[in-house]
Amino acid sequence: MTTLIQSTDAASLATAKSLNNDNDNVRFPWTHLSPAVLHAEPYAGFVYVISASTRILIGDESLRPLAIRLAFGFTGAAGLAKPPAILLVSGGHPPRGSGDVELILSAPDTAEVSIPAKGERETYRIDISSAIRVTAKTLEAMARALTTLHKAALVSTSLDPGVVIDAPVYSERSLMIDVGRKYYSPEWMKNLLREMAWNQLNTLHLHLTDNEGVRVIFPSAPETASDDAWSAAQLKDILDTAASYHIEVIPEIETPGHMKWILSKRPEFQLKLADSNGTVVEKALDFSKSAARDFLKTLFSDLCDMFPDSHHIHLAADEYFLTPITQSNTPQLAQYVREGSAKPNATSEDAVRYFINDLARLVQERGKIARVWNDGAVNRNAVINLDKKTEIECWSIWGSKRNEMNVQELVDAGYTVKNANGDFYFVIDRGWDHLFHPKHSPRGIYDVWRANHFMDKAGDAVTDIPAHSPYMAGAGLQVWADQPHYRTPEEVWSQLIVWMLPLGQRTWDSPNAEPDYKSLSLIARAVAHPPPVPWKE
Repeated sequence: MTTLIQSTDAASLATAKSLNNDNDNVRFPWTHLSPAVLHAEPYAGFVYVISASTRILIGDESLRPLAIRLAFGFTGAAGLAKPPAILLVSGGHPPRGSGDVELILSAPDTAEVSIPAKGERETYRIDISSAIRVTAKTLEAMARALTTLHKAALVSTSLDPGVVIDAPVYSERSLMIDVGRKYYSPEWMKNLLREMAWNQLNTLHLHLTDNEGVRVIFPSAPETASDDAWSAAQLKDILDTAASYHIEVIPEIETPGHMKWILSKRPEFQLKLADSNGTVVEKALDFSKSAARDFLKTLFSDLCDMFPDSHHIHLAADEYFLTPITQSNTPQLAQYVREGSAKPNATSEDAVRYFINDLARLVQERGKIARVWNDGAVNRNAVINLDKKTEIECWSIWGSKRNEMNVQELVDAGYTVKNANGDFYFVIDRGWDHLFHPKHSPRGIYDVWRANHFMDKAGDAVTDIPAHSPYMAGAGLQVWADQPHYRTPEEVWSQLIVWMLPLGQRTWDSPNAEPDYKSLSLIARAVAHPPPVPWKE
C-alpha cells in the first residue's frame, strides 16, 4: 500500500489533505521539493515501494551512520514495525533486491547534466527502479542525497522510476546565531542543526562573544565565561551533532570591539582615549599593548583547539571606531602600527587591520582560514591592507556613498567574499518584523534576497558576483540579539523556523525552484520540516 505524506506538523497535515486531491507529482516529487533538485527525469520501469523487507546496503562502514538515519526515516514514513536492516556489501553479496536501497560511495555519473562549479563536492545521483541506488563521492554529498530521499519517502512510499542528479550552486549555505548576547540551550541548537540539514544548509556560524556575554569556556581564561556558558561537554554535543549532519561550525570571537564582557575581567586591556577626560571605553581592546595582543592570541588558540573540525575562524573586526573612539583620540594605536610596520603614514584605522592580520597569521598557522566582517576592509586609501588570504563577510557596504570599496572592488583586489546582506537580518528587537516585512521575512528571503546579490550604497543598490566566481565563498543569513530578552528562545524558534525553507531553496538555487514564495508546491510545504528524531544521536 502506498502511504502519502507523512508529517507531524499540523499545517503540513492540512496541506497533505489537499495533496490527496492531486497526486500527479506525489510519486515523482523531486522537482517539487525544497530545495528542488537540479535534474529529475522519469522513465518507464518498475515502481519502487518501501516494505517490511526493505534493506539498506552499504559498501563502506563509513556510510552506516547515514544509513541508520535513513532507516529510521523510512520506518516513520512507511509505518514499519522495525527499521530496515543495514547490510555491508562485500564482493557483490548480498545482491540488491526489490525494495532495497544501495548506498555507493563513488563519483556519480552525471550524464549530460551540467554541474555547478561550486557544487561538485556535494553532487549525488539517485536511480529509482524496483530498488534504489544512491551514488555520491563524499559523505557530505551522501548526506544531502539521503535528506532528499527521506523527503520523497515522506511524500510517498511508492516512487516512480527515474533518475535524479543534484548539486548546489553555492558551496557555503549558512546561518549565523548570536549566542554571545542570548542564551540558547544545547537542545535548541541541535534542533536548529536538524532543521538546517533538512534544508540542505551546511554551515553554522556561532557569534560566541559580545558585550553582553561569552557562551563558551576558554580553557586559558575560564573566568571570562558567562554563568550560563555551555560546558565543554555541551559544546562537544553540539559539535558532534553538526558533524553527524556534515555541517561546518564557524566560531567567532568579537575583537577588538564588542568586548565589554571579556574586558570586564581584564580591565587593564580596556582602551583609554587621549581626550580631556581620559575616557575609558569598556568595550574596546587596546591592542597597542603587547599583553592584550597575547591575551587575544591565547583565546584564538583555545578556539582552534575547541573547534578542531572547523575550517574557518571568524575574527569579527567590526564596529570598532564607534563614538567616542576616533582616529584623533587613539594615538597609541597609530604609534603601534607605525613602529610595527615601519610605515610612518599609517593611522589608527590601519592599526586595526595590522592587528587582525597578526591574528589571521595565527589562525593560518593552525591550518584554518580567517574571516572578518567587511568594516575595516573597504577603505580605498589604506596604508595597511587586510591580508588577501582573509575572507570578507559583507554585511554593510556603503560604496560610493562613503568613498569606500564595494564588493566588486574587493573581488577585483583579490579577496574572497561571502554575502551577509544586512538588509535581510533576523533581529531580536521590538521594532523588527520577521514575518511580513518585504525583505526580512520568509517571503522576502524567497522573492527578493539572492545569494549573490551583495549590498551596495547602503542598500540602495546591489553588486552581483557570479555564483561560479572563484572569489565567491557563499551566502547566509544572520540572527542578531540586539534586545536579547525581548523574545524567549521558543519565540525566536517559532519565527525563525519558517525562514529555513526559503534560505535552503535560494542557496541551493535549483533552476527548478518555484519562482516566488506564494507558488511553493503543496509537496514542499508538506515536508518543510524534519520529523522528530526517534533515536539517540
